[in-house]
Amino acid sequence: MPSAAILGFDDVYASVLGGYADMLQVANAHLRKQGATPAQLFDWQFLSASGQPVRASNGLQLAMQPLPADRRFDLVFIPSLHYRGWDEFQRFLEQQTALRAWLIRQWQQGAWLVANCTGTFLLADTGLLDQRLATTTWWLEAHFRARFPRVDLQLRPLVTEAERLVCGGAHATFLLQSVRVLSHFVGQAVALQCARSMLIDLSQSTQTPLLPLSSERAHHDALVQRAQGWLQEHMAEAVKIADLARQLAVSERTLVRRFQAALQQAPLAYLQGLRIDTARALLEAGALSTAQIAQYVGYSDISSFTRLFRERLGCTPAAYRGRFQLPAEPS
Repeated sequence: MPSAAILGFDDVYASVLGGYADMLQVANAHLRKQGATPAQLFDWQFLSASGQPVRASNGLQLAMQPLPADRRFDLVFIPSLHYRGWDEFQRFLEQQTALRAWLIRQWQQGAWLVANCTGTFLLADTGLLDQRLATTTWWLEAHFRARFPRVDLQLRPLVTEAERLVCGGAHATFLLQSVRVLSHFVGQAVALQCARSMLIDLSQSTQTPLLPLSSERAHHDALVQRAQGWLQEHMAEAVKIADLARQLAVSERTLVRRFQAALQQAPLAYLQGLRIDTARALLEAGALSTAQIAQYVGYSDISSFTRLFRERLGCTPAAYRGRFQLPAEPS
């Protein structure tokens, strides 16, 4: 039978830890309907480094078993845990020496390692993701890149897979991960049956529409802060770097260099992200037409706006509105 280890640690999200086991249980139900024998069904254990119960982020006490030193699992799932700040999270990672070594041994013996959201940091800490494709939760991108510069981090996909190492983006991607991994163990047909049973939307393949394109990075460069403010006020205009530099009384070269150092992007790239983010907010909350929104954010040519929107987010403005527009208030 395929054997799975589901790891637990204090502050784990109970919904993710338990939800992954639920997906295996649903898979077993479909396998039984197809006449599978008990030996063909998934078996799983909840494990922690100490074997002691763990306290989930919502306060639930979850019983655990110790990591078996001499057993090889077919699948190991590393769930996400509640993030309480970077310093505390780093301390958690530094305390996982035994667990990291156990994960490496499991992978070397043929196991699939599946990590979700903040759990991807624990997987990356093993070094197994070095020079391999991975993803993580979008709001910890900068920390992930700084800690793991050798990992090929891509934030566009919701789920990545590289040599039995499967990573998922934020929290709820564990459902998509489970379907992906189930297809390797029991075939695509059963995996799809599980997805239908649990109403998992498999059309979601990218987290790009959910990412803040012009996310504000913390910095203390007063010049760049002034530049950002000016770009926000003049977003709908035909902005040129020369105009912005003149307003700030600096050279274009200095402006670009300072912007790159503070925000890791050029001023016009920031402006483009700002325009798309504003368009997204208008699509979500208002009834303006796509043409009106395009003009509001500085694009007189709606086809150019639509093409850029699709390039950046992977969908058209109309499709984005259909997916994310807020429901109308009841009358």
